[in-house]
Amino acid sequence: MFIEKKLRNEYELAAGKVYIDPALDSKIERLAKKEFAGKRRLHKGMRFRPKLVHVAAAFALTTGFGYATHSLLYKIDEGSVQMEVQARKDFTLTQITPKEIRLELANVENKLATGETALVYFAALEKEKHPLFQQNPMIGIEKPDVVKDWKAWTAVLSEEASLSHALPHQLPDSFSFLEGKQGTPYGVMMGQEGQQWLNELQEESKETGKNVVWKVVPQATSPIQAYTSLYENEQKERIFVTVEKFPKEQLDVQLSTPETTKYDAVTVSGKKAHYTKNDQFLFSESGQYQELSWLDQDGEQPIMYRIATDSPTVSKEMLVQAAKASQQ
Repeated sequence: MFIEKKLRNEYELAAGKVYIDPALDSKIERLAKKEFAGKRRLHKGMRFRPKLVHVAAAFALTTGFGYATHSLLYKIDEGSVQMEVQARKDFTLTQITPKEIRLELANVENKLATGETALVYFAALEKEKHPLFQQNPMIGIEKPDVVKDWKAWTAVLSEEASLSHALPHQLPDSFSFLEGKQGTPYGVMMGQEGQQWLNELQEESKETGKNVVWKVVPQATSPIQAYTSLYENEQKERIFVTVEKFPKEQLDVQLSTPETTKYDAVTVSGKKAHYTKNDQFLFSESGQYQELSWLDQDGEQPIMYRIATDSPTVSKEMLVQAAKASQQ
């Protein structure tokens, strides 16, 4: 969701001027050292906080998650992957509404060419109380190049995602494949150039007096390869099946979600899975977002499966059945 993305990227999510909670220093520096171990010699006085906090902030905006130290919802510690998801207070917007943000993002997306990525700056986010919003008042958006043909998409999943088994063309409850794309269902991550782009957008906002400004940027590369298959039924309810190939190196992730998020542990094809229901999701018209996720192993390759929906009428049981179907 990470490593540059969290450690690169979010996982992304560089700034020298942002506020940084001192309590994050040791953990962020430790994560950074793991990310760069073997690639370059670390200087004794080197500080990694700016880049990594930038990464966390962008990730928080695009997914509703960010670094935190509050009540633990669940923890994954398998092989090279360590992940904690925690509930955090005050992780909500107060200066701008999700609807206003969605409208601005839709306006920008309509102006993009297929395959283009843009960063959208919101001056209001810098006035938010939560430091993660203040640190990175930008949201990444793209107009993805989607694949509508099922056979072509299964070839992508087989050749590029290297899945050992094929996803089904249909899921239970009459959900049929609609389209596939590289990346996660919502948002995009930004790389290390994010701080430079933020500075440029801040200046443009000041000079023009506009509270929302944006620019097209190169698509950032990520250490995590994600592939999302979208399924839809006649009622236009949607289910996303996302496969994320994690790097084989050690991945240590801490995430947070609003304190109102509900959690439940379930079992999918013998694997322990984690169900969350977020009622403060930024990108959903209803504010609802449910997800069922679990970590699997394909040889030495860690793979995260995420079965999700932004349709309020899709139940947890329907996600569980979709998850089981994706593993057959």
